[in-house]
Amino acid sequence: FEQVYLDYATEYLKGPMYHNDLKVQGFLPEYPGDPMFKQGKMTSNVVGNLKTFSSNELAFFAVLFFAIGLYGTLMFWWFDPQFLRADLTGQINPSYVIEALFLPVSFFMHIACYIQRKNGK
Repeated sequence: FEQVYLDYATEYLKGPMYHNDLKVQGFLPEYPGDPMFKQGKMTSNVVGNLKTFSSNELAFFAVLFFAIGLYGTLMFWWFDPQFLRADLTGQINPSYVIEALFLPVSFFMHIACYIQRKNGK
């Protein structure tokens, strides 16, 4: 058994131990069994960890994150101006900044929802 294991491990280690530019992260090197495109269409693997979510769940999160982000942005700039408050007190409300960061996340949730919808999930 030990000799068989040693031979197997030796042969296994020969394979991926070289550098190749195609092995860097990105869209060129796809993981075996997880293609990014099939017949010219994107698969659910494109959205990464969100591939297990349905399009309805992603739509809910997209709307939720958009609402939170819009609230934070509107409060920061118009309804409770933070630059004026910073001039007067030297502090701003950090929750508005954190909430405003939800706005770009909602866009990516929307894109993931569209991809999942096209794949019938």
